[in-house]
Amino acid sequence: MAYKITNKCENCGACVEVCPVGSISETDGKYVIDADSCVDCGTCAEECPANAIEEA
Repeated sequence: MAYKITNKCENCGACVEVCPVGSISETDGKYVIDADSCVDCGTCAEECPANAIEEA
């Protein structure tokens, strides 16, 4: 099960830095997680200071 970034995201980019497979990118001013490449490790959710990342 992949993770998703909710509306609580503050666009800090902390999740992008820690994603081991590069599944997080910025699109239209918001960060998104590519569900097809996400390996469900949870590293992004652990690093998010806004607690804006949850399991999809």
